[in-house]
Amino acid sequence: MSRFPLEREGAKVKVTMGSELTVSFVPELRELLCAIRDDGVTDLVLDFSKTTFLDTAGLSLLLAARSGFCQSGRTFKLAGLQAPLFSLLETLRLEKRLNAEMG
Repeated sequence: MSRFPLEREGAKVKVTMGSELTVSFVPELRELLCAIRDDGVTDLVLDFSKTTFLDTAGLSLLLAARSGFCQSGRTFKLAGLQAPLFSLLETLRLEKRLNAEMG
C-alpha cells in the first residue's frame, strides 16, 4: 500500500502527501508519479495540506515531475500548502513555476 493515497476521477488525479517529503520518500513518490504520467492522467494535483517539511530531494522531485507533466500539455498543481512551505517556495521563486497554492 502506498504512503501517498490518491483519488482518481477520469483523467484527473489528486495525490495526498504525508507530513514530510524528504529523501526517504522520493523513490516511492517518483515511481507513483511516473505510473500516473504513463496512465494518461492530464490533471495532477498534489495535496500538501498535511505536509510540514520539504527537503531538497523532495523539491527536486517536484520540479522534475512538473517538467514531465507540463511538457506534454498536462496540468500540475501543488494545493493546500501551509504558510511556511509556501513562503519557502516564494523565497526560492518557485511558487508560480510549481503552480503552488496556499491551503
